[in-house]
Amino acid sequence: MPSLTFVPSRNFGLLLLPAYFAVTVLLGFLARRKQSTANAFLNSTHSLPTALVALSFLAANCGALELLGLNAVAAEYGVQSLHFYFIGAIPALLFLALWVMPVYRRSQIRSLPEFLEKRFGPKVRLLNACVVALTTLLLGGINLYALAQTLQAILGLPFLLGALVSAAVVLVYVFVGGLRATIYNEVFQLAVVLAGLLPLAFYSLRARNTLTFANTGLRGHLWSTTPVWSTHSAFDTMGLIFGLGFVLSFGYWCTDFVLMQRAFAARTDSGARLIPVLSGFGKIFFALIGVLPGIAAVALIPGLGKTVRYDQTLPLLMRQTYGPLMLGLGLTALSASLMSGFAANLSAFSALWTQDIYRTNLRPHRNEQHYLRMGRFSYLFAAAVGVLASYITFLFGNLMEHVQLLFSILASPFWAIFLLGVSTRRVTSRGAIAGFLTGAAVGLLHLLAASLGYLHYGSGMNLSFHGAIYSFSAALITALLTGYDRDSTPAPALLVFRNSVTAVRKDSRTLGVLATLLLAVALAVNVYLR
Repeated sequence: MPSLTFVPSRNFGLLLLPAYFAVTVLLGFLARRKQSTANAFLNSTHSLPTALVALSFLAANCGALELLGLNAVAAEYGVQSLHFYFIGAIPALLFLALWVMPVYRRSQIRSLPEFLEKRFGPKVRLLNACVVALTTLLLGGINLYALAQTLQAILGLPFLLGALVSAAVVLVYVFVGGLRATIYNEVFQLAVVLAGLLPLAFYSLRARNTLTFANTGLRGHLWSTTPVWSTHSAFDTMGLIFGLGFVLSFGYWCTDFVLMQRAFAARTDSGARLIPVLSGFGKIFFALIGVLPGIAAVALIPGLGKTVRYDQTLPLLMRQTYGPLMLGLGLTALSASLMSGFAANLSAFSALWTQDIYRTNLRPHRNEQHYLRMGRFSYLFAAAVGVLASYITFLFGNLMEHVQLLFSILASPFWAIFLLGVSTRRVTSRGAIAGFLTGAAVGLLHLLAASLGYLHYGSGMNLSFHGAIYSFSAALITALLTGYDRDSTPAPALLVFRNSVTAVRKDSRTLGVLATLLLAVALAVNVYLR
């Protein structure tokens, strides 16, 4: 493994990193307002302008966690990593804008668990809140892992020290300003990321062997060399279309707590519906940063995937290609975005615990100051658990495999329940709970069978894609068999898809034009690289 030792005194550009830390803390104080309610501090529902929320929505997804992960995927699998941007994002974003967001806005909710309570009852809300809270803690650990790996690869900083310093900086500004401070920092961090990483994408485009992947089989094509069904392959068509393209993608973009928390912060209904479409164009742009450096890294970093972990692809490329000032800016960009992701996870956990678990089930009817104190305390707890959870990611080949596996087991069954809930008014709480538990159990059993060698997959990604299909299907079938009741009182019509597209069409023609253009671009890329 190449030496990761770095001498900060020889690189004055690294002064940008502590300067950035100071700015984020300052933004936390500037974003602070007198917040009289826990919802104002934790969720900021219906209070922010569309442009700010759209940038925050994009930043929450296109952070350095994704960039580090997808550069690692591109280094390992080539152009196939583009699936995470196109089939893994664009259709789901359009579905969210045209169908799901109108349902959310009509129901006047502050969080996804609150929607599930209105649709299925308090038991389903509590179950969802507990599962998603656990997921956000684990995702926070993944963010800290990625950040500590970056600091280690460029500065030689010990893993634990890097995680602790990063967690402390994030904790200061979210503790002071809540979700509002998190969103303002996300927009600032997005600008820093673009400034620090775009030059690397252009360098990679010119680098040796970057665009000579057309003759490398699976690495150079999206579809033509991909088998229809083959668990022994790194990817197969069924896993990509149904596992990634439908279950994982739609489940993430339509029900992820962090993303919905931002979408619900938009002041207007039309703005909330426009946010996913605008973010779709941003995803296409970020594909440049997420794929090209990873493809170039195969030729530029000796021992990648053997003596060097794929997760260190991006920081090692920066150290190899950037000069002193740009290296400092690049490190600041990665740190900024990873801190943004960690802050989003802290905010999500705090809102879930305080509003959907503690306030609703453990200590109802307390004054708002009590819940504000609990919200701040939960930030401290989530940061401590995130540091511990960061070590789990060492068990995986790359961090994106960890993320996808986590979603395949815990998010896929809830996507099935949510889809049934907004498609039919007759599925009951009993069916929703049974469906989720069955789907999660099937996902765990599938993982256990693969771990013990009874099932064989060509990659951890294909394992997650197929696991998501099985988990989703088991949840859907179980919920229908155990919970579909024609004699029960149907759910209110405002909680289902009724008239969703009609409402959007009346609301904004601009949305329809942009959605059509976004879909056309995604199809064109898939045809060109087929």
